Amino acid sequence: MTDATSGQAPVLNTRSVVGIAVCLVTALAGIFVIPTLQEPAGEFNVLFWTMAAMELLAMGGVVYFVLNLHEEPS
Repeated sequence: MTDATSGQAPVLNTRSVVGIAVCLVTALAGIFVIPTLQEPAGEFNVLFWTMAAMELLAMGGVVYFVLNLHEEPS
């Protein structure tokens, strides 16, 4: 639905679309890192919290980019 005062629909922000894609790829990479947590190469606690932080940053990035997905036409 368009705004009655401007008459033009908001424009899709391509930087936000790319940002969402990058964050989703990062989140998927974090999910596939889970099997490596079983290896004795590192301490489980450090690896787990590193992966959890990566997932949290990806989630925050998706939220930020979704909120900035559309920009007002100039």
